[in-house]
Formats: sequence, structure tokens, C-alpha cells
Amino acid sequence: MSDQTARQELSRALLRDVAPDEGEFFDVYDAAAANPTDDRLAGTGFGPPPEFAGLLGMAAVLVGQSIFDKVLEWSADLAGEVAKKVLTDAAAEQLKRWLRAPAKESLGAVLTGAGKVEILAIVERDARAAGLSKDDQAKLLAAAARQLGLTR
Repeated sequence: MSDQTARQELSRALLRDVAPDEGEFFDVYDAAAANPTDDRLAGTGFGPPPEFAGLLGMAAVLVGQSIFDKVLEWSADLAGEVAKKVLTDAAAEQLKRWLRAPAKESLGAVLTGAGKVEILAIVERDARAAGLSKDDQAKLLAAAARQLGLTR
């Protein structure tokens, strides 16, 4: 599976989790997120296009991309100082499996506590930047926590 396909798989899983009624719009959301303009930078993600601001489904797609990209960045240098703080010592094989199928594997055994905290901070920052209501922010954080293996 390519990185792009895996990134889409994670984003689609988050979308199904938090806004299943918006699933039919995944391709539109994904295309909008994949082609950001310079004036749409928000949080660590791309920020939603103005016409999608406040939509939970669009934010789920953006957050899925942010999570995948951050873990991919960490995996690029398993021996680096940052990776040592956020990835567990036995993460290499589990990380490969997650990068191939992020919606099917949990990040729980891959990330340290510090890594999970950093991912949740990214989700929180991007959810706020997307203009989500407090309730929708909480839904998105809960979905990310499930992906991290913190809750069921």
C-alpha cells in the first residue's frame, strides 16, 4: 500500500468514526486537503478550505493526514533523538504494519506516552483551527484516542 493510500485509509477511518453521514464526501474532502493553498495553513495540518470550516468530516480527514504524516516523519529516523522519545524500542515491525494499514492496526504498541501526548496535541490544535464546536472537538479527540489504543 502506498503512503497516500494508507494516509487516506486512516482519514477515512476517522471520518467513519466521527461523521459517518459525511462518508460520501470523503473524496472531496481528501482532494481539498491534498491541495492546500498557502493561505490555509492552520495548526500542523493544512487547515480547511473556507467552505468546509467547521465541518467535522473535513477536520477528520485533515487530522488523519496530520497523524499519518507525523508518524511517518518519526519512522524515517528510528534512531533519531525525537524518535527515541516518541516510539517504543520494539516499534519497528509494528510501525511497518501500521504504516501499511493504519485503520486496522493500533498505534498503542508503537508510541510511547510522549508520542501519544504529541499526537493528541496535534489533533486538538487542528480541531480548534478547523473551527469545530467543543462537542465536535471532543468527538475527534476520542476517535484519535481510539486509534492510539487509549480507549475502545
